[in-house]
Amino acid sequence: MIILIGLLVLIAAVIVGAAGVAANSGEFDASTGKFEVFDYSFTASAGELFLYGIVVGAVGMLGLALLLAGAVRASSRSRATRRELRQSRREVAAAQRATEPQSAATPHTETKPVWSMNRFMPKSRGSVDVTKA
Repeated sequence: MIILIGLLVLIAAVIVGAAGVAANSGEFDASTGKFEVFDYSFTASAGELFLYGIVVGAVGMLGLALLLAGAVRASSRSRATRRELRQSRREVAAAQRATEPQSAATPHTETKPVWSMNRFMPKSRGSVDVTKA
């Protein structure tokens, strides 16, 4: 939710700033002090116009801060969830090992691996090596 609010505030600040610049591409007339944003005419001095720019920039920074704070919060929450998932998997694996019968009860016969000349295509156990025949 914080990410969405931050994104909306940031986009609004960018739109207002870009519209103010695009609508007033000429020089600022200090004698009349008029400028327009979204077809709404303002009358202000150069100092007030500068102050409006600072306010729009501050609103944009607030939106960016909200956006980044929400992203960091979501990232840390997902990191904690992944950590808990790994822990629960370890616990399940330990419980399964504890319930399995002991390996001494069932004798384990060792089998040697079967190798082939090409390590990417191992021989099957039933195949006969034609090079030795």
